Amino acid sequence: MAQAQTPEEQLENLLLTRRRGLEEQVARLHETVADLERREQLLRDSRASVERVLRVGTGDLDLRESELASTTRALGEREEQLLAGEAELARRRSELGAVELKREAVEQRERALADREERLSEREVELTPREQPLPEVAVLAFVPGVAYRLTEIEPTPLTTGAILVLEDAEYTTLRIGPSPLPADDRRCAYLSALSASSGGSS
Repeated sequence: MAQAQTPEEQLENLLLTRRRGLEEQVARLHETVADLERREQLLRDSRASVERVLRVGTGDLDLRESELASTTRALGEREEQLLAGEAELARRRSELGAVELKREAVEQRERALADREERLSEREVELTPREQPLPEVAVLAFVPGVAYRLTEIEPTPLTTGAILVLEDAEYTTLRIGPSPLPADDRRCAYLSALSASSGGSS
């Protein structure tokens, strides 16, 4: 049978139990403090990392903003150049259209003038009387043969191309001109033979 504990032993056991409980609580408290310190360190590390990331991100953001501003300016300048080019192109198209219209009008006017000149030429030809050579009276004939000879003939009105019969031979009148003799103002018919003569000279 177990021996009953004295009040001192009971108190000592109670204190021992309380002591163990306090030691366990202290140990848990130390663990909690250590865990809190680890978490605080992690938090500081995380904050430092976040600050570094923010600094890097801010620098990168500033760089990107600068690049974006430069790109925006370049795009604005490019847009202005394009607008100026479009305006110049529109102006040149307008000038080209005006030139084309003017050239077409000039071509139409030239065609109209050419048609008018052609009609005027045709009208002039229709209105121009046909001029016939006037006959001239020849009293001499320059007759071809073995040797050319100058013969007096009856005064005969002749024109270029007229047929003249001398001594049974036909001759074509080449032209009517002055006598080949010096100081002779008579008109002479210069002839070309059409057929051979069968008679002699006069």
